[in-house]
Amino acid sequence: MYKVLNNETPNYLRAKFVNRSDTLSYSLRDTVGKLTVPLPRTEHYKRSFSYSGAVLWNSLPSKLKQAISTNDFKSKISCYEF
Repeated sequence: MYKVLNNETPNYLRAKFVNRSDTLSYSLRDTVGKLTVPLPRTEHYKRSFSYSGAVLWNSLPSKLKQAISTNDFKSKISCYEF
């Protein structure tokens, strides 16, 4: 997800995710650094990359999301307890 959101992947993967702040016409505190989670209508969709990736990304603390590089993100995520 880090690579997807930092333009290190092909366009078709980036197109699956939308920042939550881009979908609202006003600003909220909870929208910074979060993705819009699509509404799952089936259990199969809950296992898809576009749904589970957005849910997992939104559950991470902001320190991890604000990593400077991929290596920095990897080192921070290895210390994070799930």
